[in-house]
Amino acid sequence: MHRRKNFCTFGKTNQSFWPSLTIYALVVSILLTGCGYAGVPGVPVQAPDVVSQDPQDWFILHGAHMPLHPSSNSEGAWSFDFPSAQAGGAVSYVETRFHPTQTPQSVTIVFRVDSDDPQYVVLDPTDIPPATTRLMIEEQNDDFSDPNGRWWADASIYNLGSQDGQTLSFTVPLTYDQWTNVNGQKDAQAFSAFLQNLGWVGMTFGGQYFAGHGVAISSGSATYTLINYTVD
Repeated sequence: MHRRKNFCTFGKTNQSFWPSLTIYALVVSILLTGCGYAGVPGVPVQAPDVVSQDPQDWFILHGAHMPLHPSSNSEGAWSFDFPSAQAGGAVSYVETRFHPTQTPQSVTIVFRVDSDDPQYVVLDPTDIPPATTRLMIEEQNDDFSDPNGRWWADASIYNLGSQDGQTLSFTVPLTYDQWTNVNGQKDAQAFSAFLQNLGWVGMTFGGQYFAGHGVAISSGSATYTLINYTVD
């Protein structure tokens, strides 16, 4: 199975689905500008051991033509509309601060994607469709230089469009065998150390290979709604 690699690293070339040179330029820009601090410096934790559901505490990062925060949604915690590929849009990372006072045991996400005839676009030309979203957790003060600074749960992968309109739920234990790092590796010692410095939780959007290199829509419309996100 293809794994994600570092956000600032390209992998194997696969250009058969590549939509345009304009989008190519956008992706290069996103990847280069995204090579700094992964989260937002100086953001306080609202309450220890609690994942805030307030949209103002969540940040949409490393994308293009997206607001900094998602919007309030009466049917869940928050939502955002997938951006247009033709307009140069991209959604990549959506995350919030989290500070545990003891070692957490699992992550649970409940969400829904409502869409109307969407054509999802995987924005990295070296990635493989279909477009996906999955759980991601990140250390405090991550600068993207350490492959153990971010981890993804393959058990939470959702292929966008496959079950749109349905409420989906994933619970993934925080054990090393369920999470892979930037290089797609499982490492018991590194993951145990990472959990002692956990600082951000959320989700990313990409393809089958690069988990956070961006998704947009080339036609139709789609809205992602987070209903609940908890770390226990």
